[in-house]
Amino acid sequence: MKIFVKSNKEPLCVKVTVLVAQPMKVYIRLCDKEFPLSVYTDRFATIEHEETFFIRMPISPSVGLLEVSNSPNFDDMGNKGFKVVDLEKLPLKRNLGAFNSASPVVRDFIRFAEKFCTKASYLSANHSIYTSNDGQFRIDYLDTIVGPEGRPLNTPARINKHTAIIQVSKMKFMKYTIPMRMAILLHEFSHYYLNNNIKNETEADLNALIIYLGLGYPRIDAYNVFTTVFAVSDNVANRDRLNVIDDFIRKFDRKYVEMTYENNNH
Repeated sequence: MKIFVKSNKEPLCVKVTVLVAQPMKVYIRLCDKEFPLSVYTDRFATIEHEETFFIRMPISPSVGLLEVSNSPNFDDMGNKGFKVVDLEKLPLKRNLGAFNSASPVVRDFIRFAEKFCTKASYLSANHSIYTSNDGQFRIDYLDTIVGPEGRPLNTPARINKHTAIIQVSKMKFMKYTIPMRMAILLHEFSHYYLNNNIKNETEADLNALIIYLGLGYPRIDAYNVFTTVFAVSDNVANRDRLNVIDDFIRKFDRKYVEMTYENNNH
């Protein structure tokens, strides 16, 4: 099932309610109608009877293409046994006061990062360089990030602790939604610009999340990207980081309860 959503490049939340004839997995994807590799959400839920999804979009396309299916491939055969019974465009709930949104460096990086994340699927990599308009921020877009011995690394991005140049792997970013990309770039930004200890990964996680959540980005994509990154290096330290991230998100939603919607699909 395909539905066009006119979003006019404005922040919003798309509410989608799905009714199923019998319990099944239902997949939801929302992308740019004109640039379908720019994906704003890609998620699923096992629905017993009825489920409502809230798709938070701090940035949006002019027109979005919403796809709903019981097939992960979103093919025509996956359009049976369910129906969309409600589709609404709601105001986006966010709290810019949750972080220092008045900081020029934070504000300027958000603008630069959102532009890059939106276009990343279509930008050239192969050591291409992208800079902010004022030249303060720089991303080196690589096909894949390699280590000192020339071997590919599993990391989607990293920041040089001396120059603040961020390297991004296109191979990884192509698999991520726009919110997942934002969480990663905010993490790297935090290492250099916000952390007290530039090397501390957990500090960078939390500094990134307070901005990410305050802007109104979806919680599910934050969980998805961190679990994806940690899965390739499953160790005690990363499991501890994930627990801290989960606790932080839960506490954020309890503190800013006015930002929550009706259920946890946000």
